[in-house]
Amino acid sequence: MSILDSYRKLGLKPGASEREVKAAFRRLALKYHPDVNPSAEAERKFQEIRIAYEEIIVSGGTVHENDYSWRDVEEVLRAERERVNNRARARAAKKRKEQLFYENSEWHDIILFLRYLLHGIALLLSFLAVLVPIALAIFLEPAILLGTIYFLIIGGFMLFYIYGKRKTWFRLGKFNTRWNDITSFFKMPESKVTSDYCCYTKSLPADGRSYNIELLKTVDILFRSYGFLNHGVKYKNKTRRIILPRSTRAQYWHRLSSLIKVTSIISSIIFIPLDSILWRFIIGIFLGGLLSCITLQIVKVRSKVSWLFTPSLIIKLGIWLIMLYSVSVFGPGFNIQTTANIYIVLLGLLFILDMVFDLILGFLPFYRKLFIPVFKQGDVLNTLYKEGFQNYQELPVYSILFPFFKWLF
Repeated sequence: MSILDSYRKLGLKPGASEREVKAAFRRLALKYHPDVNPSAEAERKFQEIRIAYEEIIVSGGTVHENDYSWRDVEEVLRAERERVNNRARARAAKKRKEQLFYENSEWHDIILFLRYLLHGIALLLSFLAVLVPIALAIFLEPAILLGTIYFLIIGGFMLFYIYGKRKTWFRLGKFNTRWNDITSFFKMPESKVTSDYCCYTKSLPADGRSYNIELLKTVDILFRSYGFLNHGVKYKNKTRRIILPRSTRAQYWHRLSSLIKVTSIISSIIFIPLDSILWRFIIGIFLGGLLSCITLQIVKVRSKVSWLFTPSLIIKLGIWLIMLYSVSVFGPGFNIQTTANIYIVLLGLLFILDMVFDLILGFLPFYRKLFIPVFKQGDVLNTLYKEGFQNYQELPVYSILFPFFKWLF
């Protein structure tokens, strides 16, 4: 390699100073050193710049063998490796913290159940994609196999993939809810001795499990941009957890209220003779809420979810019903069908409604009052609401799923 080629390999002009040569070599070594870049191309490039560096240094004769900058490069590489290891440890610790938060959250069992359900459905559909074309070809017409060969291939690939994941396909984690927790849901909870009084019944001691409400207040929004179409937003929230004493009687009827809601939704989806499953679901929600309210009124126990009903939620529910009504067709016999536009409407309601809601109403002076519950909640909660605390973050999808989950359970 000529001396000119050596300078070119280091990206320098002939006659560059010793300091420039060392700096260029150090910069390229950090980029192509095998400890930093394990690719074969990087290793070749590193050898080239090393030889080029030695050619320039030897030809110049200005430094000794121990001054080849190896010591500087190794020191920088050692610091770089330590920095990478520290980042990896920090990411692992953050991931573990998020995993622990997920495992202890109230959403854990529901998400885990849905994951098991989806894995089971995927396995069933894979088998059907393979077996149905073969069965149709055997019992009806062999030519059908040509028309359904696509399903056969997809099903085969899916079964092959599931077989490769067979050891973990149905080992997604353990449920936090145990069988005893399910059976105890239908029993009168055990009472305990206390001097507090129940917030949901009159003159009864709070000898049951308390009900917790967590409120939050956004104090800062951190926005970061990592380039085109790569942005991140992080909310800095202040939280307050309110513990409401509850009697065993109120706790029992609150459990029964949840059971009424769930039963009503499932029964409506199964038995109501409407073509639209979405409207069956909505009717189930309405009937479940109505029956639950009537039951609690009869036994004289206050609802534990009245704090969810804010003007903003009521407005959004009204928008949901109007939009769903606009894409529905009402036929004879009270039958309801939805048009093909239903999927576009649902996506818009889930992902865009909250943003449009904030853009339109966010600058109005009464905007914060839209998140104060319609029903009075007591002195402590009412004070926090007036200070700007709210029930949950108004984020797309989350602002629909969270109140529904809390209302249901």
